[in-house]
Amino acid sequence: MEDTVSELLEQERQAKAKYQGLLTRLHGVVERRLLERIISNKAFEIESLKLLRSGKVPERFIGFGMVSEDEVNFRESPSPYATVVSILSRETPVILTERRGNWVGIQLYDGKDGWVFRDYVHLLE
Repeated sequence: MEDTVSELLEQERQAKAKYQGLLTRLHGVVERRLLERIISNKAFEIESLKLLRSGKVPERFIGFGMVSEDEVNFRESPSPYATVVSILSRETPVILTERRGNWVGIQLYDGKDGWVFRDYVHLLE
C-alpha cells in the first residue's frame, strides 16, 4: 500500500502544480475562483495521502474541515481557559474527530490533536 500511496501523492502534487500554473494565466473572476477551489481540493488530497502514509489516521472521524478565520487558537482541551498549543491560520485543513458543546476536536494532518471553537471551523461537504 505504501508504494501506491507514494505514487498517488506524487501524481497529486504534479497535478496541483499544473493547476497553479494555469491559474496564473486566467483572467476571469469565475474561472479563477473555480480553479482556486480545485487547487484547494488537491491540497486536501495531498494532505490526506500524507496522513495515510504517516499512519496517523484518527480513530474517530466526523469529516474534513477547514479553519475559517485568521489566528485561531488550537487548544489542549475544549475550554477557553485551556492551554493554547498553537495558532492556526485561515484555510488550514483539519479532520474533525469529535463534538463537545461549542467545541470541535480536530486532528491536524501532522497528527496533532486539539480543540477549536466550532464557529472557527467549516465542515467540508
